[in-house]
Amino acid sequence: MKGKYIFVAVIGILLFSSAMVISKDFDFEVVTLEDVSRYSEDRVAYQQIQLTDRQALASPKMDSALASLLIIRDNKMYLIKDGYDNPKELATKRMLLEIQDQLTGNLSFNTINGKPDFIRITDRRIEVMKKVNEDFVMQNFGKFYTNVRDEFLKKHVTLFRNLMIGRADSNIIVKRVPLPRLTKLGGAIEEEKFAITVSARSRDEKVYYAEDADGDGITETLTVNINDGFHWGFKSGPNIVFIYQNKDPEIQKIIGNLTKEAYYGTEEEQNVLKKSMSKEFSPKKNVASTNWDDKEIINRWVSDLVPQTD
Repeated sequence: MKGKYIFVAVIGILLFSSAMVISKDFDFEVVTLEDVSRYSEDRVAYQQIQLTDRQALASPKMDSALASLLIIRDNKMYLIKDGYDNPKELATKRMLLEIQDQLTGNLSFNTINGKPDFIRITDRRIEVMKKVNEDFVMQNFGKFYTNVRDEFLKKHVTLFRNLMIGRADSNIIVKRVPLPRLTKLGGAIEEEKFAITVSARSRDEKVYYAEDADGDGITETLTVNINDGFHWGFKSGPNIVFIYQNKDPEIQKIIGNLTKEAYYGTEEEQNVLKKSMSKEFSPKKNVASTNWDDKEIINRWVSDLVPQTD
């Protein structure tokens, strides 16, 4: 799929939608092997884009639902896609619908269904295989695609959660913004919802970002990026993970709780915090104590903090 596909997510309030959305801007370009900056280092990248009909109308040249797994190993590049549509067929379909005045937002022939339908392999940029056939790709590479994708995403979700636990060192930023509420028929007002975004930076300079834009408590957007010069085109977007507006239940199982955990804290984070506090407030330095009912101990460290004066 050649050419640059840039989509800018709508910010603000969609007055004619029952789901009020506040979303970050994203510039991105669909992964293509021709534009990969280098193949001399082993790495994995995953990109998944799922646009609404309104957004698809604003971006007529791109596939509105597409997942891409890029693997680079030993100078070979493997690109496996789920929901792939031939861009020329999409353009023809759009032209016919415009002529008939029946244009709708989503023009895709294929949707993301967990069954990859496209594979392309190159060796030092020389193509050694290309196949666009769901039966063939699924039979020969389906399990490989799913297993690599899931383990790769789980690894980064674990790293993200570790950054939540070490908040003091990861510069984590969590924002919770109330969404506008619509008035329903009869005068009832919708239940208040909150959009949540969280971002953090790892010690090796990876930037993590997660977003629940519609306030349903489920993370639908996850990005991981490192500014190391690797890309697949100008403004190609996050170069490790870019999941935008996920609707796949399998991906939801992996990333769905990230924003909620960032705001409310994980059980592991709570245990670490409790253990840390028990040491800090213990009468013996660096010795954990959970006897919060011992008034003598409490009185002792409060007295140290607030000394008596004559």
